[in-house]
Amino acid sequence: MRASHVIKGAASNLMCQQLRQTSMALESQASTANDAAGDPAAVQANLPIAKARFDELRQAVANYHAYLASVGI
Repeated sequence: MRASHVIKGAASNLMCQQLRQTSMALESQASTANDAAGDPAAVQANLPIAKARFDELRQAVANYHAYLASVGI
């Protein structure tokens, strides 16, 4: 949750909307999973959603790297 929060802030500073939105979604999902920590069934139900958000974040980072490469940075 903390790491996605940090990425969200950095993405906002860089005006990278896709990266900010996906990190915000992961942060929200991590918070939901954290709230359900005492309920193993809820944790298991949240894992696929959290993984999907993480995969979206990974793709957003790859897109950002591709953009930087395309402008010569």
